[in-house]
Amino acid sequence: MLETMYHAFCEHTQDRVTAWDRFIEFIATDHNPRLFRQLKHNFEWLFEDSRLVEKIEQTYSPGLLESDYYDHLGEMYQEHVSPKQKENSTVFTLMPDEVAHTIAQEVINKDKQPAYIIDPMAGTGRMLMAIHHCAPKAHLLGTEPDLRSFRIAYTNMAIHDIHALLLHADSHTHEIDLRREEGRFNWNYANHWYSCMDKLKPVSAHSTLKPKNKDPR
Repeated sequence: MLETMYHAFCEHTQDRVTAWDRFIEFIATDHNPRLFRQLKHNFEWLFEDSRLVEKIEQTYSPGLLESDYYDHLGEMYQEHVSPKQKENSTVFTLMPDEVAHTIAQEVINKDKQPAYIIDPMAGTGRMLMAIHHCAPKAHLLGTEPDLRSFRIAYTNMAIHDIHALLLHADSHTHEIDLRREEGRFNWNYANHWYSCMDKLKPVSAHSTLKPKNKDPR
């Protein structure tokens, strides 16, 4: 279903990256209508293309998407979009889904559920989805420096009705510790579809959440 839809968007835009951006916005907004207030358009481009609208009506099944608890969007992004971004020198890789669930099960103490969990390199949200499966009542937070990966994570959370705060930020340079004033300021920009990275406060010198090593991804 998703592959068919994405290829319809590719036919519409004649560009894989632009198609992806419109495709992910459509799915995210369909599952979280409040996102409409953030967008800089009203999907005029969609309603101007009757063939695309017809293809979506024939293909799209929100219920089917919600019933499959898996990061299909992350895999599609890795296959179709990430290699096409010549300006992006970062090698995009995904943690295998089974590894994410294994780690979550080992980290989460079933007898003592954590109140807050933060993933400083959330990627497309796979680990957060796995953690939610093990600790559904935990407050989830995640940061991700790649905007398109961040948007996939946002969309995955919306599809599966997972309440999480996601921030487009680099945890190596931006303060994410909620115990610090700068961190609380930065989290005010969580779940913003468009980047607010230029407004974020830098990491504090004594922050206990400051990562020591770069993520190998």
